[in-house]
Amino acid sequence: MILNDRNPYLIALLRAVQDGWQPPDEITEEQYYFIRDRKDDMQALAGFAGFACSFGGKFFGGFARDKRGTRNFARAGKVSLLRDMQPLMQAQILCGDYRDVPITDDAVIYADPPYAGTTGYNHERFDTEAFWQYAREMSKDHRMFISEMNAPEDFIPVWQKQVRRDMSCNAEQRCVVTEKLYIHESRAAEF
Repeated sequence: MILNDRNPYLIALLRAVQDGWQPPDEITEEQYYFIRDRKDDMQALAGFAGFACSFGGKFFGGFARDKRGTRNFARAGKVSLLRDMQPLMQAQILCGDYRDVPITDDAVIYADPPYAGTTGYNHERFDTEAFWQYAREMSKDHRMFISEMNAPEDFIPVWQKQVRRDMSCNAEQRCVVTEKLYIHESRAAEF
Protein backbone atom coordinates (compact mmCIF):
# COMPACT_ATOMS: atom_id res chain seq x y z
CA MET A 1 0.00 0.00 0.00
CA ILE A 2 1.21 3.48 -0.89
CA LEU A 3 0.07 6.72 0.72
CA ASN A 4 0.98 10.03 -0.88
CA ASP A 5 0.42 13.69 -0.09
CA ARG A 6 2.15 16.93 -1.03
CA ASN A 7 2.18 18.34 2.49
CA PRO A 8 5.61 17.49 3.97
CA TYR A 9 4.38 18.10 7.53
CA LEU A 10 1.57 15.58 7.16
CA ILE A 11 4.03 13.07 5.72
CA ALA A 12 6.50 13.70 8.57
CA LEU A 13 3.67 13.11 11.04
CA LEU A 14 2.56 9.82 9.44
CA ARG A 15 6.12 8.53 9.21
CA ALA A 16 6.79 9.49 12.84
CA VAL A 17 3.70 7.58 13.98
CA GLN A 18 4.90 4.57 11.97
CA ASP A 19 8.17 4.85 13.91
CA GLY A 20 6.33 4.85 17.26
CA TRP A 21 6.01 8.58 17.98
CA GLN A 22 3.03 9.56 20.10
CA PRO A 23 1.47 13.02 19.59
CA PRO A 24 0.87 15.10 22.71
CA ASP A 25 -2.41 14.98 24.63
CA GLU A 26 -2.63 18.75 24.81
CA ILE A 27 -1.47 21.76 22.83
CA THR A 28 -2.17 25.23 24.15
CA GLU A 29 -2.86 28.19 21.90
CA GLU A 30 0.56 29.60 22.76
CA GLN A 31 2.22 26.29 21.85
CA TYR A 32 0.18 26.10 18.62
CA TYR A 33 1.55 29.42 17.36
CA PHE A 34 5.06 28.60 18.58
CA ILE A 35 4.96 25.36 16.56
CA ARG A 36 3.50 27.14 13.52
CA ASP A 37 6.30 29.71 13.55
CA ARG A 38 8.98 26.99 13.84
CA LYS A 39 7.34 24.23 11.83
CA ASP A 40 10.45 23.37 9.82
CA ASP A 41 12.29 22.53 13.05
CA MET A 42 9.59 20.12 14.26
CA GLN A 43 7.84 18.76 11.20
CA ALA A 44 5.95 15.83 12.76
CA LEU A 45 4.65 17.98 15.61
CA ALA A 46 3.79 20.72 13.10
CA GLY A 47 1.85 18.20 11.04
CA PHE A 48 -0.11 17.21 14.12
CA ALA A 49 -0.77 20.70 15.47
CA GLY A 50 -1.36 22.11 12.00
CA PHE A 51 -4.23 19.72 11.30
CA ALA A 52 -5.56 18.33 14.60
CA CYS A 53 -5.53 21.62 16.49
CA SER A 54 -6.66 23.95 13.70
CA PHE A 55 -10.08 25.33 12.93
CA GLY A 56 -11.86 22.98 10.55
CA GLY A 57 -8.73 20.82 10.19
CA LYS A 58 -7.24 23.34 7.73
CA PHE A 59 -3.47 23.32 8.06
CA PHE A 60 -2.64 26.08 10.56
CA GLY A 61 -5.99 27.70 9.80
CA GLY A 62 -6.28 29.18 13.29
CA PHE A 63 -6.31 27.61 16.73
CA ALA A 64 -9.37 25.37 17.16
CA ARG A 65 -11.77 26.01 20.00
CA ASP A 66 -15.34 25.16 20.76
CA LYS A 67 -18.01 27.52 22.11
CA ARG A 68 -17.61 26.29 25.68
CA GLY A 69 -13.84 26.01 25.54
CA THR A 70 -13.91 22.46 26.88
CA ARG A 71 -13.01 20.30 23.87
CA ASN A 72 -9.45 19.01 23.77
CA PHE A 73 -8.71 18.98 20.03
CA ALA A 74 -5.20 17.59 20.53
CA ARG A 75 -6.46 14.60 22.52
CA ALA A 76 -9.27 13.90 20.04
CA GLY A 77 -6.82 14.23 17.13
CA LYS A 78 -4.33 11.91 18.77
CA VAL A 79 -6.92 9.21 19.42
CA SER A 80 -8.25 9.46 15.86
CA LEU A 81 -4.79 9.49 14.27
CA LEU A 82 -3.49 6.48 16.21
CA ARG A 83 -6.68 4.52 15.48
CA ASP A 84 -6.64 5.39 11.76
CA MET A 85 -2.94 4.59 11.41
CA GLN A 86 -3.24 1.03 12.73
CA PRO A 87 -3.97 -0.58 9.33
CA LEU A 88 -1.41 1.73 7.67
CA MET A 89 1.64 0.94 9.78
CA GLN A 90 3.31 -0.99 6.95
CA ALA A 91 2.34 1.41 4.16
CA GLN A 92 4.95 3.14 2.06
CA ILE A 93 4.48 6.88 2.64
CA LEU A 94 5.50 9.27 -0.11
CA CYS A 95 5.56 13.05 -0.37
CA GLY A 96 5.10 14.36 -3.85
CA ASP A 97 2.96 15.02 -6.87
CA TYR A 98 0.19 12.47 -7.46
CA ARG A 99 1.44 11.94 -11.02
CA ASP A 100 4.76 10.62 -9.67
CA VAL A 101 3.27 7.85 -7.50
CA PRO A 102 4.22 4.42 -8.88
CA ILE A 103 1.04 2.55 -9.80
CA THR A 104 1.19 -1.24 -9.97
CA ASP A 105 -0.91 -3.28 -12.38
CA ASP A 106 -3.26 -4.51 -9.64
CA ALA A 107 -3.64 -1.16 -7.89
CA VAL A 108 -6.89 0.31 -6.66
CA ILE A 109 -6.48 4.08 -6.55
CA TYR A 110 -8.20 6.39 -4.10
CA ALA A 111 -7.66 10.11 -4.70
CA ASP A 112 -8.73 13.00 -2.50
CA PRO A 113 -7.66 16.10 -4.43
CA PRO A 114 -8.18 19.64 -3.14
CA TYR A 115 -11.79 20.52 -3.82
CA ALA A 116 -12.29 22.64 -6.92
CA GLY A 117 -12.42 26.31 -6.05
CA THR A 118 -10.52 25.96 -2.77
CA THR A 119 -7.06 27.26 -1.87
CA GLY A 120 -5.32 23.93 -2.50
CA TYR A 121 -2.09 23.14 -0.70
CA ASN A 122 0.21 25.88 0.55
CA HIS A 123 -1.98 28.39 -1.29
CA GLU A 124 -0.91 26.88 -4.62
CA ARG A 125 -3.49 26.60 -7.36
CA PHE A 126 -4.37 22.96 -7.96
CA ASP A 127 -4.84 22.14 -11.64
CA THR A 128 -8.23 20.46 -11.43
CA GLU A 129 -8.53 19.91 -15.18
CA ALA A 130 -5.16 18.12 -15.33
CA PHE A 131 -6.21 15.95 -12.38
CA TRP A 132 -9.45 14.83 -14.06
CA GLN A 133 -7.55 14.01 -17.24
CA TYR A 134 -5.13 11.92 -15.14
CA ALA A 135 -8.16 10.19 -13.57
CA ARG A 136 -9.51 9.34 -17.01
CA GLU A 137 -6.17 7.80 -18.01
CA MET A 138 -5.79 5.82 -14.77
CA SER A 139 -9.38 4.58 -15.00
CA LYS A 140 -8.60 2.79 -18.25
CA ASP A 141 -6.56 0.14 -16.42
CA HIS A 142 -7.41 0.63 -12.72
CA ARG A 143 -10.30 1.03 -10.37
CA MET A 144 -9.98 4.67 -9.35
CA PHE A 145 -12.16 6.34 -6.76
CA ILE A 146 -12.17 10.12 -6.37
CA SER A 147 -13.50 11.98 -3.34
CA GLU A 148 -15.06 15.28 -4.42
CA MET A 149 -18.28 17.22 -4.18
CA ASN A 150 -18.57 17.69 -7.95
CA ALA A 151 -17.03 16.03 -10.99
CA PRO A 152 -17.05 16.27 -14.78
CA GLU A 153 -20.01 14.65 -16.54
CA ASP A 154 -18.09 11.48 -17.45
CA PHE A 155 -17.64 10.60 -13.75
CA ILE A 156 -20.51 9.12 -11.78
CA PRO A 157 -21.04 9.00 -8.02
CA VAL A 158 -21.05 5.53 -6.47
CA TRP A 159 -21.47 6.78 -2.89
CA GLN A 160 -22.54 10.00 -1.21
CA LYS A 161 -23.22 11.30 2.26
CA GLN A 162 -24.12 14.64 3.77
CA VAL A 163 -21.48 15.80 6.23
CA ARG A 164 -21.03 18.86 8.42
CA ARG A 165 -17.98 20.93 7.70
CA ASP A 166 -16.47 23.85 9.61
CA MET A 167 -14.32 25.14 6.77
CA SER A 168 -15.79 27.81 4.47
CA CYS A 169 -18.42 28.65 7.07
CA ASN A 170 -18.59 31.32 9.72
CA ALA A 171 -17.87 30.58 13.37
CA GLU A 172 -21.57 30.45 14.32
CA GLN A 173 -22.68 27.82 11.82
CA ARG A 174 -21.42 24.66 10.22
CA CYS A 175 -22.16 23.96 6.58
CA VAL A 176 -23.77 20.77 5.38
CA VAL A 177 -22.20 19.51 2.17
CA THR A 178 -22.54 16.31 0.18
CA GLU A 179 -19.32 14.32 -0.09
CA LYS A 180 -19.26 11.97 -3.05
CA LEU A 181 -17.09 9.15 -4.27
CA TYR A 182 -16.79 9.08 -8.07
CA ILE A 183 -15.64 6.59 -10.67
CA HIS A 184 -15.21 7.07 -14.39
CA GLU A 185 -18.30 6.07 -16.39
CA SER A 186 -16.26 3.42 -18.23
CA ARG A 187 -16.04 1.46 -14.93
CA ALA A 188 -19.76 1.75 -14.09
CA ALA A 189 -20.54 -1.86 -15.05
CA GLU A 190 -18.33 -3.01 -12.14
CA PHE A 191 -20.78 -1.51 -9.65
